[in-house]
Order: sequence, then structure tokens, then C-alpha cells
Amino acid sequence: MSKAVAALLALTAYAVLSLGMVLMKKGIAWIGHKGPKDGAWRRDLGTWIAGFLLSNLYVVPSLMALKTLTPHIVAAFAGFGVVVLVLLAAAVLGEKLYRSDVPYTAAIFLSIILLNIYEPSPGKAALNIPLLAGAAAFPLLLFAAAFAKGMARSVRAVMFASVSGTSTGMVVVLMKTLVEIYGFRVGDYLHSPYVYLYLLFSLTAFIALQLAYRIESMMRTGPVQYGSSIVYPAVCSALVFGNVIRLIQIAALAAIILAIAGILRRH
Repeated sequence: MSKAVAALLALTAYAVLSLGMVLMKKGIAWIGHKGPKDGAWRRDLGTWIAGFLLSNLYVVPSLMALKTLTPHIVAAFAGFGVVVLVLLAAAVLGEKLYRSDVPYTAAIFLSIILLNIYEPSPGKAALNIPLLAGAAAFPLLLFAAAFAKGMARSVRAVMFASVSGTSTGMVVVLMKTLVEIYGFRVGDYLHSPYVYLYLLFSLTAFIALQLAYRIESMMRTGPVQYGSSIVYPAVCSALVFGNVIRLIQIAALAAIILAIAGILRRH
């Protein structure tokens, strides 16, 4: 598979994920609905279920993209996902767009292009199991530490958002691991401990993000969550898979994170 096709699949994956999130938001009224389960309730439930399914189907194009691209490249497309999320929120939910969205979006696209241009030719990843185990332990240890007593609420919220982001990053790393070992023989995934770690970190990312939202708003915790979900796969790419990350790519990753923060802060 060419890098261009893999990049298109990564774009598709995060577009599908963003669409799923918006549909879940649009249909969220079915939760806590009081009164008869009428047509409006069924419509909201159907919309929410459609969003939930899309939010989980994004893994298919992601897996295909990871056959060619490294985890930090695929994770960087989360920046594109934020742009799609904002546009869909405006179109479907009626939320406002801002002029500042344009330069931030341009910065994200330019940074993603630079990341791919300066990425070395793909080769067989050299999987380091001990470092993979260490990478998997970090989000879980951070999750436990976030429940420490006497911690300021703002710090706790940041920690939960970091747990969600690093766990999301581990999901990408584990998908890459499965693809490297088994290719697209999905049936073999069920015999691997990595698929159960994938499910664990998917659940951890979801729970930690809800806990962060209970303490602080999405606009405050979102940049931390998205930023760590991009940075952590980059760290794991270098340590776990031995991928070389160049200085210009580090700058591009930083630009994506800053642009995401700018978009979410404005919205």
C-alpha cells in the first residue's frame, strides 16, 4: 500500500470517528428521557446508536493505515479529526464557526503534510516487548495516581485528561503491534493478549475522559487529551518500534497540538 493511500485511510478513520461523536451528541437526549418512549425518543436512540457504531468502526481504516504508516503519523491525523468535528458540529448541531478556525486548520493540514513528507520509507518494525510493557504501564499508573487525596481539582482533571490521551495513544500502538504480528488476519487477534490490552485501553480512555469532563469543561481538558494522544504514540514509535522522528516532525507535531488547543479554546 502506498503512503498516499494509507494517509487517505487515516483521514477517513478520524473523519468517521468525528462523525460518530457528533451523532452521539445529537442523539444524547435519549439518556435520561422522561415520559413515553415516543418517536422523538426512538429517533434520538437511533441517532446515538449510529454514532456509537461509527465511533467504533474507525478502527478498520486505522488498522489498514497502520500497515504502512507509523503510530505517530496515524495519531497526528487526530488534528484533522478535530477540524471535521468542528465543521460537523456547525452543520449538524448548529454550533458557531470562527475566523480563527481557518488559520488553525491550515496549520494542521500543513503540519500533517510535513510529517508525511519527512517520514522515512516504511520498513518492518522492530518491536521491543519490554518497552511496550513499560509504555502500557504508564497510563495505568497515572490513572491510579489521579485518585490521590488532597489533589487540586484542576490538577486531577489534567491528570484524567492525560490518562485518556495516553490510553488513546496506546490504542494506536497496540493496533500497530497487531498489524505487525498478524497482518489483517483478524481471527488471529483473538488469540493475542494485545487485543485485550487494546480493549482495556479503549475503556480506560473513555472512563478517564468522562471523569475529566466532570471536573473541568471540554475546552480546558480537550487540548491535554488530544495533545497527549498525539505525543504518546510518537514517544512509543521511537522507543517501542525504533522509528526515527526528525526535528522537523517534532515541530510539526507541536504545531498540530497548538492548533488543536487554539480551536478548542475558541469554541
